[in-house]
Amino acid sequence: MKTLSLFCAIAVCWGASAQSDELALDYMPPAHAEQVATLMPGAVEIGGGVRFLELEAGEGPKIVSGDRVEAIYTGRLLDGSIFNQKTGKWHTYRFTVGAEPRQIIQGWEIAMPYMQNGGKYMVAIPSQFAYKDKGRYGQVPPYATVTFEIAILDVN
Repeated sequence: MKTLSLFCAIAVCWGASAQSDELALDYMPPAHAEQVATLMPGAVEIGGGVRFLELEAGEGPKIVSGDRVEAIYTGRLLDGSIFNQKTGKWHTYRFTVGAEPRQIIQGWEIAMPYMQNGGKYMVAIPSQFAYKDKGRYGQVPPYATVTFEIAILDVN
């Protein structure tokens, strides 16, 4: 009976229905969510606990799967320390949205459809959609919520 109850709880939480494939759970721990609310006032939860904030509007259509994107970004831990960045005219990041194997972390995949060419955005990503229980050796501890400031330079 416990197994059936657990299955039903998971199905309800994930919004198991033919109508919706959206993530219903908020994977961001409450303490991290409080910090993110302070760092990113006005951010909205867009799926699975990923928080999104538009800093500067872009132009044109929203980014879709298959688009080739060029961006610059700064990745930070919640304490503000930078763990990774590509910021500069000659130091950009190019990737294809929805590529297999994935070229960007899942949290970026969740956020890309909210972005446009020329825009600047801030995204907070819980560990489930970032570096999970392993972290990123020497840079991101396990189970860390991370933030990215992302500027979209080009979309093809």
